Amino acid sequence: MEQYPSRRAQAAGIEITPTTSTQQTQTTASPPPTKRTSRTMGSRRPSPKRRAVRDAIHTSLLGSACPDESLATYSRADPYWDEMWAPGSQSLWSTGHSARQRQLNGAGRKRTRRIMDRDEALRVLTGNRGRIDRHTSWGVLQSWRTVTAEQLAAFTGSRYVLDPDYSQIAASFALDVIDIGRLANYIDGTPGLGRQTLYRPTASESFKRLIEPTLTNPEHLTITAGQPWSAGGQYDRHNVLAAELALRAAEYLPVGAVLGEQLSSVDLLAGVGLGKKLPRPDNRRADGTLVRADGMRIVYELTATTSQAFENKVRRWAEVIAARPLETSGLTVVFIAAPHPDRANHINASDPRTAIYKTIARVLKDFPGRGKDSPAARIGVAHWEQWFPDRHMVSEDFLSLRADFAINDATGPDRWAPRDLLGDYAFTPWHTFAATAVNENIKLIAATPHWMRRGDHTHMIGSPMDRAGVEVPHPAPAKPHLVKGRALGAGVGNGGDAKLPPRLRIEWD
Repeated sequence: MEQYPSRRAQAAGIEITPTTSTQQTQTTASPPPTKRTSRTMGSRRPSPKRRAVRDAIHTSLLGSACPDESLATYSRADPYWDEMWAPGSQSLWSTGHSARQRQLNGAGRKRTRRIMDRDEALRVLTGNRGRIDRHTSWGVLQSWRTVTAEQLAAFTGSRYVLDPDYSQIAASFALDVIDIGRLANYIDGTPGLGRQTLYRPTASESFKRLIEPTLTNPEHLTITAGQPWSAGGQYDRHNVLAAELALRAAEYLPVGAVLGEQLSSVDLLAGVGLGKKLPRPDNRRADGTLVRADGMRIVYELTATTSQAFENKVRRWAEVIAARPLETSGLTVVFIAAPHPDRANHINASDPRTAIYKTIARVLKDFPGRGKDSPAARIGVAHWEQWFPDRHMVSEDFLSLRADFAINDATGPDRWAPRDLLGDYAFTPWHTFAATAVNENIKLIAATPHWMRRGDHTHMIGSPMDRAGVEVPHPAPAKPHLVKGRALGAGVGNGGDAKLPPRLRIEWD
């Protein structure tokens, strides 16, 4: 099957040579022509030229770790190249409150399935049926904020959540725990609800008021990761792209964990998460974090534009990195340009890539040095299209997480050099830094892709008696002469060993 050329690549003057034997795509790049003016003739480019995309390949030809092919990357909608959003647009959202109000006003058609009675909804959400589906769904939304129905199904492993009328989704909507959105597409007429439905947590107190009191401690831990429930930043395209990057990394890269926005705060990554205290409280959060098998953290920030707020964000990360050596924090940051692809004919005006390089270079002037612990060596720049050059395709740059770092002893574009964060980027944790502990602990969390958390992990939290520091009583046998040495609670015959009730365990199928 012959690969097709990238639409953006064509517009940018990038030539793609299709192949049929290996079904890989080689590219060579030439930058778009720039009008030479008196202002540009005497100055140098602030950023390096776009590299040629290395050996792009369709994801269907790679081995996805997602066990359900219908939920793998190549089966899901591509939130970037499918242009699911027009620039500056938002999705069409419905909340439980607004739906009920419309019904009271007689403005909407009554659909009992979608406007469930609140008492019935609470009964559904406190029953045993669908318990794992709703807990994992809430956990994903709490961590990643906004996801498509396809992404939620990929994270949870449940195809039921593709349908917004599924009882656990409908009841969560009725109780104002989640909102349900849809994409606006003029060609499709009135948009329907289906695989491209969107979900996000509702900005309300319903979870805290109605749901939290019904949860056991292990259930609460799996859903919230020990963090307060919140709706977070609700930026549709931004959040969906961040979740998609994490899913693709979990599917195709040798990473130990992927962390959502909820667990990517500055405080967790560089403060209390390391057993340390920041000079000043900082709950600002990155879009996500990839954790290598050796524990190195690759924090990523997506941006479609640059502004003063972006420069402030870069400066804050540079301050944090300067205060936390690599060997005791494992912290690196990559800023990823993710402009709207439908602006391909106006690349110079809309693509934030050049402005990102320029802004980071300006900030780094206040943090001199290029050693392994310096901000220059630990703040990189990448482009979504460099990693994913077309629909459902990935490049060698993504498979190695290649990014540019300002580590050369030069100025202008020559100061930037590519490094592979999954290749030649060395990391040796300090002997007191348990860098890889997160790769085990994340298996407790429902927001983790389901194939990365399978198994029974109850031993990591113990039983309620363990946590209370109380030993299980061992009564003396009534007939000592008949004792055969079997441990208390050990299974007999076809019966398995005694276990805690399911709601006190953390066990994933």
